[in-house]
Amino acid sequence: MRNPKFVIGALVAMNLLLVAACLFALRRNAMLRTDVANDEALLTPPKGATLPPLVGKDYTGAERAVVYGHDPRPTLVYTFTMECPHCQRNWRAMRSIQALAPNRLRIVYVDTTDNLFTYKYLTAKGIKQSALLVQLEPETAVAYDAQAVPQLLLAGHDGKVQWSHVGELTRSEISSVVSLIGQN
Repeated sequence: MRNPKFVIGALVAMNLLLVAACLFALRRNAMLRTDVANDEALLTPPKGATLPPLVGKDYTGAERAVVYGHDPRPTLVYTFTMECPHCQRNWRAMRSIQALAPNRLRIVYVDTTDNLFTYKYLTAKGIKQSALLVQLEPETAVAYDAQAVPQLLLAGHDGKVQWSHVGELTRSEISSVVSLIGQN
């Protein structure tokens, strides 16, 4: 039979190692969150940057242009793909934000996969009465840096970026964008 003091000592040592491992993991997680926040800033146009008009084609192949300065409402540009799981989880939030439109907000949906079925897809998700582009002109895609999805950009009526986000929306981010829309 083993010595009870040895067993207790071994259990205490093991628990101390587990606590140390948890503390290390929490510290590493905080560092990764900081890194991701810095990376996100690189993935979107900076706050205050002036965006060019959104130029591209809609799902019918017709040329579309969303020009700033002609509409007094701010514009929310939502870049997504139908296959993106984070985009899937954002649709409820987008419907909530869309409830502010058309009086206080103009929303433009951009599908980066050039999918002809995007209009039916958005309709099935409850998204209506918003501009939809399925193919951006190359210069526009570069200016909007539409590589990361889901991406949201809120631009004032003058086209200046007021807020940006990459990834799944949290309640806090939804509150932030709704607050900014209310200030316009």
